[in-house]
Amino acid sequence: MSLTPQPLKRFPSKLARGPYTIALILGLAVLIAAGCATSSRDRARIAEQAENFDEAVVEYTRALQNRPGDQALRRDLDRAKLRAAQYHFAQGRRQAGIGDYDEALVEYQIASEMNPESGEITDALRETRKAVQTQLIERRDGQTALEAIIERTRTLAPSGLDLPEDVLPDSLMFRDASSRDVFSALGEFASLNLIFDPEFVDNPISVDLRGSSLSTALTSLSRSTKNFYRVTAPQTVTVIPDTAAKRREYEQEVVQTFYLSNADVNETIDLLRLVIDLRRLAPVTATRAISIKDTPERLAAAARLIAAIDKASPEVVIDVELLEVDRQRLREYGLQFASAGSTGIDGFAGVSENGGLSVADLGGLTNASVFVANLPGLFYRLLKRDQNTHTLANPHLRTSEGQTAQARFGEQVPVPVTTFTPFAAGGIQQQPITSFNYRDIGVNIDITPRTHHNDDVSLELVIEVLSISGVGFGNLPTFGNRSIETTIRLRDGETNILAGLIRDEEREILEGIPGLSDLPLVGRLFARNRTETQETDIIVTLTPRIIRVLDLSEEDLRAFRVDRDTGPGLDIRAPLPAPATPGSIQPTSPQVPSVPGSTAIPITPATPPN
Repeated sequence: MSLTPQPLKRFPSKLARGPYTIALILGLAVLIAAGCATSSRDRARIAEQAENFDEAVVEYTRALQNRPGDQALRRDLDRAKLRAAQYHFAQGRRQAGIGDYDEALVEYQIASEMNPESGEITDALRETRKAVQTQLIERRDGQTALEAIIERTRTLAPSGLDLPEDVLPDSLMFRDASSRDVFSALGEFASLNLIFDPEFVDNPISVDLRGSSLSTALTSLSRSTKNFYRVTAPQTVTVIPDTAAKRREYEQEVVQTFYLSNADVNETIDLLRLVIDLRRLAPVTATRAISIKDTPERLAAAARLIAAIDKASPEVVIDVELLEVDRQRLREYGLQFASAGSTGIDGFAGVSENGGLSVADLGGLTNASVFVANLPGLFYRLLKRDQNTHTLANPHLRTSEGQTAQARFGEQVPVPVTTFTPFAAGGIQQQPITSFNYRDIGVNIDITPRTHHNDDVSLELVIEVLSISGVGFGNLPTFGNRSIETTIRLRDGETNILAGLIRDEEREILEGIPGLSDLPLVGRLFARNRTETQETDIIVTLTPRIIRVLDLSEEDLRAFRVDRDTGPGLDIRAPLPAPATPGSIQPTSPQVPSVPGSTAIPITPATPPN
């Protein structure tokens, strides 16, 4: 029996082009749209009654898209959005109350999208964002959340290219087995797809993989067979002969950004270029970051090196005690003849320089004239003055290692500095320009600490004592200077005393009538005797206290290999298990897939030698 295809029947062309058909199609479209809008509105109302406000908002939005001019439908949508915003706002407050600010932030963001004009929701959203930032910098177990994230992600493999963290059973060991079969057994154990390069050479191998991780076992097996492996896809490992051509063919490059917290960006870049021979890296100054493009093995080595050097500098608090004693004594007695410009008890004696008579005036004198002459004033001076000054300061200077802490005790004195500048370019005439520099007069202390691993502290110390010693040329001040520059090493909490900055100055002045003032015994009665004594002593005590040490771990001090081909090498052999205790139950090892042509030898714990 045969079937003959029948031709399709067609509508008459006149009916297809007629106005009735077009009207029918438009009417059907309107009915379908109205039906869709009605069904969406019904579903929205049902969801709203069930307090599923998010679904109600979605259905009302769909219905409004079909009927954009329906004002009643728009009011229903606004009502559903307000109720959804209230619901998510309440959920956000509940999550914030229990300290889950991440979930609270999500709820507040949804509420803000539903009701963007609510000031209460906006304030809650802003406060929650601040709380999330605060959580990142709060310390838990000695680390902030941000530090924990950075430390955890530094050792992660690129997304999709990581291997399972499976540990091989303790009884896994192969003797004179095919290397292809051993690779296949590892892949079957970890549910990996093993792909062998067409030039892979199968050789017999004896290998002990007891207790090793999967990545460590693959690395050891690849090196033993002169191969290397690449994770070319999720759960897929390709085994390739270790040749320069194959290295270039299968070379993979990834990009990773490292954020520095303490180390200098430029110094870190120089270190990476010299030690690991990285070439494609660039700094991001705004965020103190370094972006690197290289192979995963080299990025792993860079991560190890950055983690070892990106440490906070040690900090030291230096307790400084300064005692400055200044003693001044003045003894003055004897006659003082007042002359022009001489100094009296209360300033100048006031002797007039124009009180005498000229020769012309003497010729015009008559009997009626009165002759007046100014005789020098005579004072007997007896003065004693003692002045004792004690200055005590006890600052606590906190500084990082290698940073200089400064302490200034005294006052600043302006010192004029004059420079000469030509009036015009290439001109000969110069114009003086005077500016002022301020010098610290008093005791100036500069301390630069350096900590040692045995809790000793070395202090590079500069102590300078500046004083105004007098007036020099042009009434400019002259300065006296006493300074000490040394390096001392103290234990944590040990006190060191620096003394001996003594200045003892004694000055004697004798002014009198020549001849009379030179007479023995009574000569000093016809003279002015002035004795000035000034003694200054400074004592400084320094006590360093270490408040932060260099945070080093065993991982930072441990050496690691940097190999462009295979990356950081690790010891893959796990320690032998401890001997079993008599009467104890030995755990059953997991089943290892059998490898054709190989022998799986169960390992019995070795007895330690006597």
